[in-house]
Amino acid sequence: MTAIEQGRLTGTLSRMPLFILAGSHGSLHWALAIFYVVLPFIKTEFGLNYTETGLLASIVHGSAFIANFPSGMIVDITGRRRACQIVATALAAVGLMGVGWSTSYWMVAGFVSIVAMMNTLWHPAAISFLSASYAERRGLALSFHTIGASIGDAAAPVAAGLFIAAFGWNGATMAGAAVPLIASILLFFVFVAPQEPSAQKPPSRGGTKLYLSGMRQLISDAQVWKVLIMSGFRGTSQAGLRTFLPLYFVAAFSDDPYWLGVIVMVLQVGGAVATPFAGALSDRIGRKPILMVGFVGSCVVIFALPSIGSLWLLIVAVGLAGCFIFSVRPVIQSWALDMTPPQLGGSMVSMQFGTQSAFAMTVPLTGGLIADAWGIEYVFYALGAAIIVACGIATTIREKPVQTA
Repeated sequence: MTAIEQGRLTGTLSRMPLFILAGSHGSLHWALAIFYVVLPFIKTEFGLNYTETGLLASIVHGSAFIANFPSGMIVDITGRRRACQIVATALAAVGLMGVGWSTSYWMVAGFVSIVAMMNTLWHPAAISFLSASYAERRGLALSFHTIGASIGDAAAPVAAGLFIAAFGWNGATMAGAAVPLIASILLFFVFVAPQEPSAQKPPSRGGTKLYLSGMRQLISDAQVWKVLIMSGFRGTSQAGLRTFLPLYFVAAFSDDPYWLGVIVMVLQVGGAVATPFAGALSDRIGRKPILMVGFVGSCVVIFALPSIGSLWLLIVAVGLAGCFIFSVRPVIQSWALDMTPPQLGGSMVSMQFGTQSAFAMTVPLTGGLIADAWGIEYVFYALGAAIIVACGIATTIREKPVQTA
């Protein structure tokens, strides 16, 4: 009996994989969020400038880029989705602990790259599973998956702030590693949905040829590439905010780790609150209208951030930025999967995240150069400009009928 057939027996069983995957997804984002919160303290510990600090974040995105494309192929050809999810969460825990053990810049870079690669490995397996299982409500299902990420992103900063105050930044990363480790254990013992038939035996040569033929058709579709490039430009704003908002807050407001955690948490909570509405509305009225609202709102708020002098007004603005920027993630994912045959879902996810990583890995280093040369506020102007480009590309994309099994 397949996972989808089991889901038809009871509503509870049909929702269980969704909730477990969402929570485990959150544990991976928790791990990366812990790193971004301790980044200003790593900067101080090793005496780094903004360029060197930005390079660490660029290594995160570069590692994700390297891991993206083989992970999608592995998922689609072998069908070993559950195994990929367990490995991803377990090794993310190891990588985060390693950051805390690190005694040099390059040790930090090596261990955080493991966390980034495992975050990447997760997405093709989990998103393709949800896309196929909830094809008629794809936007809503992927929104729940994204909410899991937002909860992890939101809870981690406050927890990290408390951990840093109590144990220092090294102890904070080691304590934070417990969350993805627990997720891997739950996935191993609790989430026992059977693998797809393709996972029971090695793929035939014909199956591999069919996969490659489908990929050639997907890669040749200009509309798919527009969605990917649009996703890349939007991803620059997300990557830039995650890296430079904590650095800007410490430079312009306070180095109190608690308030630093609060400001990063508010960014993610804004996204978590708006995400299910954005996903559900995109299922009903289309992807493009929701994206346009998100892009325009993102642009306005990002341009306004450097001019805000009040802490409480900054908190409100950061919450709005989260609403607009993070809530459109599942909408873009759904739009890409609408154009994709279900058997290529994992590879489509890898293409999308790979494109985002290719764009994002240049942002922290470039942003660091901008901050060192002109001031950190100019980084936000560059991020707003990237959103304008994404908005322009979105106007040229036509919506296609949803691909279902």
